[in-house]
Amino acid sequence: MRVWVRVGIVLVLCLTLGGLFVHAEITEDERSPYPDAADLSTGYESYVGQQLMVFGTVTETGDGELYIKVEGDGTAITLRVTETSTAVESGGVVQVYGTVGPEQTIAAERVEVVNSSRWAELYKYGASAIGALGFLLLFFRYWRINRDTWTLEARNG
Repeated sequence: MRVWVRVGIVLVLCLTLGGLFVHAEITEDERSPYPDAADLSTGYESYVGQQLMVFGTVTETGDGELYIKVEGDGTAITLRVTETSTAVESGGVVQVYGTVGPEQTIAAERVEVVNSSRWAELYKYGASAIGALGFLLLFFRYWRINRDTWTLEARNG
């Protein structure tokens, strides 16, 4: 393949990728119509009665309610989630969908546990690291890099 054809293909791919970046920025509000922590902390009363979805870290649990800390853009707001029986520990992360009420409350319609405890995320990353290490060990057990031609070659035996 000629050099100018390769350069043309690279340019087309770069322009396509740039167009996707612009499209993602323009349509961000349509893809995520829910307010973030900064919007909630500055104009909470304007969202009362509306349905929203938030992600937050559980700070306290009680009878049928959770207190979650929602963070974003350098701001944080604590919300009381009512009408829930979700089993989650303090430090866990949840996704809450529900109706906003006065005094920073959310009547939960659905609560999904992302990480049930502080250690759940560490477990996920640890299991992924072990899996990646296992893949690399097996890969280099059967393949090697030829440093003369900088290619991969199958090992004999």
